[in-house]
Amino acid sequence: MNWEAIAAIGQILGSVAVFVTLGYLAVQVRHARDEVRRSISTARSVAVRELHLTRATSETLNTAYKNANAAVGGSPGPFVSQLMASGAVTYEQAEAVNRDQFGWFNHRHHLIPHVDEMPAGDRAWLDLGILNYRNSPLLKLWYESSKPSLPPDAVRYIDNLLAQPG
Repeated sequence: MNWEAIAAIGQILGSVAVFVTLGYLAVQVRHARDEVRRSISTARSVAVRELHLTRATSETLNTAYKNANAAVGGSPGPFVSQLMASGAVTYEQAEAVNRDQFGWFNHRHHLIPHVDEMPAGDRAWLDLGILNYRNSPLLKLWYESSKPSLPPDAVRYIDNLLAQPG
């Protein structure tokens, strides 16, 4: 074998190494992009959940929203209105339950796109929490009255889960 043949083999091996390196880099960039998306989604979910839970635990804030909403001609949403119609709860209490459930929903909504990656126990815990929409008249009322404003991907997952016998 002469030096030209050895040099040609070296160039071919070098080209293969470059392609392997570029392929590895593409995989790493895709993984990094996925992690950034997941991180952004997590940060958003945590912030929204905290906002809802703050409102759920603040009678002062709920009263302020009720008064401000009435001042501009607004009315409570369907869930809050239905609870208030029973006469057993105040606006502030109904809104606290509403916001608490929105906080829980936001937590579950963040997990739903990743159910296939979850350990079996975590997925069972998630599904059990969702099944409460079927087992509790209050939570069922919240879910059904809130469904039009909820993200379609989460509604699809929840409806499929609720449709299963059990």
